[in-house]
Amino acid sequence: MYDELETDLSFEYLKKIIEESKEFKIGVIGGWAVYFYINNNYRKAFGIDYLKSRDIDLYINSAYALKFKNVIDKLGFKKSSYYFRYELIYDREIKKIVSGEAAKKKPVYNLVYVFLDLFTNKKGDLNAWEFKELDKTKINILDGYPLIDINTLLKLKVLSFFEREKLDKELKDACDIYSLLFYSNAKFKIDRELKKSIERIVARTDICDFIAENVLRDSLKAGIVKALLLDLVKFK
Repeated sequence: MYDELETDLSFEYLKKIIEESKEFKIGVIGGWAVYFYINNNYRKAFGIDYLKSRDIDLYINSAYALKFKNVIDKLGFKKSSYYFRYELIYDREIKKIVSGEAAKKKPVYNLVYVFLDLFTNKKGDLNAWEFKELDKTKINILDGYPLIDINTLLKLKVLSFFEREKLDKELKDACDIYSLLFYSNAKFKIDRELKKSIERIVARTDICDFIAENVLRDSLKAGIVKALLLDLVKFK
């Protein structure tokens, strides 16, 4: 779905952040958390890795805001367009991170942006998107990666699915919701918001087609995507 260089850079810096933040309460959320939760089962089913993420989404407990800010400063992240977003800019041509000023002199097709979106449980000393639901989230360590609990992750995925402005983000969220439901081995309560998201996916032919092609790896299986999702909400 995304350029391999983009996802490789994202993964590289995610690992660096986690390595530098071992003493803090942080949790991976978003697409990378979905990847870590389902990838083993997905590989068993398809023999390849699940969709990787272009962006890094992290929960940071507000008590560690300043210490965490020092970590991302050290790694070179700078403020971006949204108040909760930080970024690195990579130049494909010279194969290194460049400053914002240097990037202005480069053609856009040579640049790769690594976006870091931060979320927190309450407002503090770090520009981050506040979600009070994160205050009680549990952190699960899976293969060395701190992940927010899978139920909270699905709730955040459902929330973001309804707020996406860009089609590629919306499509990726739909894939992640579908994959969490069918490849995570977790049992989810089909609440009102999750039901609405499922109904929205089912009603959109383009989304079902995209899930079939990018998750089930067969563009002819959109009908299966729709049938499985409808079965989840049939009696709810």
